[in-house]
Amino acid sequence: MNLEYLNNRIDEIKIPITTIAKRIGISRQSFYLKIKGEREFKVSEVSKLCDILRLTNKEKTLVFFADRVDKIDNIAN
Repeated sequence: MNLEYLNNRIDEIKIPITTIAKRIGISRQSFYLKIKGEREFKVSEVSKLCDILRLTNKEKTLVFFADRVDKIDNIAN
């Protein structure tokens, strides 16, 4: 997961963390753990978060699936 990009995007939209957490259905503490990389987001949370942050499909892949895409690229090469 690209935590730097995610955190920058959260800063850009200027919506409080507590509001974002509430909108995706988790506590503020859980959200902090997830944006620090200590816990993983569920698929349903990723979907809601992408809507809130207005992420494109490309950005969604960059933020949440970059490590998996890199692994696939390495296998293919």
